[in-house]
Amino acid sequence: MKKLILVALVVAGAWWYFVGGRNLSEEHVRGFYRGLEVATLERKPENLCSLLADDFESTGTMAIGGQSRTDTQNKTRTCEAYRGLYESWEKLGEKMGGTLQLDSTYTIHSVAISPDNKTATVDISSSLDVAGSIMNIRSRSTDTLIRRNGKVLLLRSEGKGSIGSGS
Repeated sequence: MKKLILVALVVAGAWWYFVGGRNLSEEHVRGFYRGLEVATLERKPENLCSLLADDFESTGTMAIGGQSRTDTQNKTRTCEAYRGLYESWEKLGEKMGGTLQLDSTYTIHSVAISPDNKTATVDISSSLDVAGSIMNIRSRSTDTLIRRNGKVLLLRSEGKGSIGSGS
């Protein structure tokens, strides 16, 4: 009897690892972006990093003050950028006598789940306003999401954005 239970647990675990924990649904996708927004507003760069796949890669073109720059980053570089950004906002907030208010919105324009339910391609736009009009970040990207061991992760992102002030 114990062997039968053990075999059943191994089979269930294998199914979860290879099938159940890797399938994506639109509900998973929407939950991922809600979690991303929460981590952003809670100022938790490590939580943002945990939403990236180990083999994450992004390519983005960012316009700042009339100048555009295209950059490709992996997970390590992206996490370093998150940490630096939040650290600079914290220092700026201290200089201004408080914590900078963050306002975030996003719109999911479309979600396409692959026929095998293993990936989702998402067209999304987002905005992040820092302290009202000190910094306004706008972007639109095409993201590829995957699910590994039950957790939805961002695998690829390609997009364009802008950073400005005084909206």
